[in-house]
This record gives sequence, structure tokens and C-alpha cells, in this order.
Amino acid sequence: MQAGHAWYQGQVGHQRYLPKGHGFGYDTSFFWLDLSQLASLEHNGSLLKHEKFGAFSYRRRDYLVGDADLKRAVLDKVGRLGADISDVDQVFMLSPLANWGLYFSPLTLYYCFAHGTLQSLLAEVSNTPWNERHYYLVPVTATETAVSEYTHRKNFHVSPFNPLDMLYQWHVGLPGVELQLSITNWRQQQKIFSAWLKLERKFLSAPALKQLLIHNPWPCVQVVFRIYWHALKLLLKGLPLYGHKKPEDPAL
Repeated sequence: MQAGHAWYQGQVGHQRYLPKGHGFGYDTSFFWLDLSQLASLEHNGSLLKHEKFGAFSYRRRDYLVGDADLKRAVLDKVGRLGADISDVDQVFMLSPLANWGLYFSPLTLYYCFAHGTLQSLLAEVSNTPWNERHYYLVPVTATETAVSEYTHRKNFHVSPFNPLDMLYQWHVGLPGVELQLSITNWRQQQKIFSAWLKLERKFLSAPALKQLLIHNPWPCVQVVFRIYWHALKLLLKGLPLYGHKKPEDPAL
């Protein structure tokens, strides 16, 4: 069984291969929250809030739309997307939190466990400036080793520099002391783009949150700035633009 809240610190990276090369890597951090224990968040220090304004705040409205509690909403979504949820007893969220009232995350991940075994992964993908969300179910092969692989068709517009007619290939590592995940975009059997996370688990405490805030007092603002900064770089490199298309099924 997974145990309690934590946070992960490490690197996020992007690498574009075609039609022109472009890449970056940045320090990053994510909260790892047990969705059955959200009410206990404030026990980890005054900087961490539950449904209140603060440096780091969990707010139900920032995640899956609906009135149900977040764990129930995740299970309902996973079930509607075709997974068996009958044995799922733990759901953990890997995500940033609202920061001084501001929130944006390109990717939030929900890890669904059945009796200690990772069963499936729900990816909540958000875009900007359209502020749309879409959900992908990533089945996970039960294995004691690290990585599960899954490929599916892309059907949600994220970047104006990537078309919709692509495949997503996921490599999902089992979360533990380390957490690794990568997504590779393929088009016509050519590797176009890769994104990855390489993280290490940290103990969630008041001193850790203070250091996190000192290191980066405005993480959500920083994420949005970097998205547009690298979009400008790609535009100046002359990459072609692809028009925005609404999700094929807005309910997903």
C-alpha cells in the first residue's frame, strides 16, 4: 500500500526532434496526495491549505469537473473510460497546487491502486489559452519492474506546433522513491517530440514547504511563462502552426 501525502522534486524536460530541434529541462516539484486524506493536508504545516487561500492550496474546483469528492470523480471517470474500478482502494494525485490563488497545470496524473498494485493511470491534460481539459486512460500492466508502455491516438489539441494526427506513447514507471514518466509523440513512424518527468520522493513537512516557496514563490506563474516563452522560440525558428480544434468528445 502507498502511504500518505508526500511531494516529488526533480526535472521536467521536453525535446523536439522534427521538423526542427528544440529542447529544455527545468527543476520542478509536484505534490503527491492521497485523495482519501485530503482533509489532513493542513497538518503538514501552515503553508499548505485545504480549500483556503495560501502559498499552496488544494482546491476541489481546480480538478475534474463535478460535485463529487475528487476520489469519487476520478473513479467515475476511469470507469467511464473503460477500466475496471471494482478493486481500486487508493487513488493518489500527482499535481501542483494552487499558488497564492492561481492555478494552472498542463498535466495532472491520478494513480489508481488495487490492493497496493498500480492498476491504471488517468491523465488530465489542460491547454492554454483555451483552458480546456481532456482525459486519457493509461492502462498499466501489473509488474514488479519499473515500466509499463501504452500507445494510443492523440485527440486533444495542446500545442499549436503539433497536429492532432499523432500517436502518444507512454512509459509509466511505478511510483516509489523515484517516479519516472515519459510521453513520446509519433507521426508517420517518425519521432516528433518527447516530454518526461524524473522525480524523487520527499517527506512533506513545514520546513520542506518553506524551502520550496523560497526557491520558487510563484510556480504556477512560472509554468505559464515558460509555455509562452518556448512557444515564441518555436515561432521564431519557423515551425509550422496547426489550428486549434475542439475535443472530439467534450465529455471526456
